[in-house]
Amino acid sequence: MPEEKLPWSPPKWTQPFSSSRVQQGCEAVFQGVVAGCPHPTIKWTWRGKPLEEFTGKVGRGKSTKYDEETGKVTLVIEDLGPGDEGQYECRADNPYGDSSCTILINPEVTKKTIVLPKGSCRPKLKACHIDSDDYADYAALQGL
Repeated sequence: MPEEKLPWSPPKWTQPFSSSRVQQGCEAVFQGVVAGCPHPTIKWTWRGKPLEEFTGKVGRGKSTKYDEETGKVTLVIEDLGPGDEGQYECRADNPYGDSSCTILINPEVTKKTIVLPKGSCRPKLKACHIDSDDYADYAALQGL
C-alpha cells in the first residue's frame, strides 16, 4: 500500500540554529529552517519574555525575519556585546502543533593581563591604566 502524504503537518525544525563563535562588537546572524503545513507562525522570546517587549537600549539592534515560502527563520543581533547574553527561543506554531528551537548566548571570558614596567606611568599622561604595584609609582608622581 503506497504511503499517503497528509495535507497537514505540525511544525518541525529541518535545520536547527547552529552554534557559532561571534566576536564582540560584530553582527551575529543565526539562521534555522522550520517546516509545517499550514505555515507556522513564529514567536521569539528572550529571557522568558517576548522579544518585541524589550525596548530602549536593551532591545536595540535585535531583529527577526521569517520567510514562509522557504521556512528560513533569522535572528540578527547587531553590535553583539554585554547585555545580549541569555536564551533566545523561537517557537513555531500551527493548528497541528508547535516546536521550539533555542539559541544560548554566553560570553566567552578570557582574562588578559598586561603588566606595565615599574615607573611606566608618566605625570603628564591624562589617562593611565593602573595595575598592581604600578599604582604606588603613579600615586607618588601625582602626590596622592
